Amino acid sequence: MTDTLLEELKASQQLMVAMTQLVADDHPGRVGAWTLRDIAAHLATTEKECFEPRIRAMVAGERPAFEFYSNDDRDFEGISLESALTEWAGTRNRLIDYVRALSEDERSRVGVHTKFGELTVDGYLRVALDHDRDHLRSLERLAAEASR
Repeated sequence: MTDTLLEELKASQQLMVAMTQLVADDHPGRVGAWTLRDIAAHLATTEKECFEPRIRAMVAGERPAFEFYSNDDRDFEGISLESALTEWAGTRNRLIDYVRALSEDERSRVGVHTKFGELTVDGYLRVALDHDRDHLRSLERLAAEASR
């Protein structure tokens, strides 16, 4: 299951990057209060500050407890769209490589999230994939609006 999930994460990110660049080329783009740059920086920061360290803590056998993570109020001014997308790609690739090298025992270790309950490494990767897909739906709506 993990290899399929890792491929879905990689594909999801590639689609997000392509959609972001496509929309950015055709439309200055805002999704609610966020610019495309804000979305890309949010994704990169979430991967770096939340998904990657939390999964590493789970694998370390710490059985960590997680609160809801949010960087929605962060000011991403000064970060370019391209640098945010590049950073996100690097962190995502590092996380995928890390998880791919884990044993079955390591992937079955858990953390406990206040919203999602007990999660294995694969469970937390699904949270990351759902996060991608949520933002992808926003980009798809923006692209549809731009094509009208």
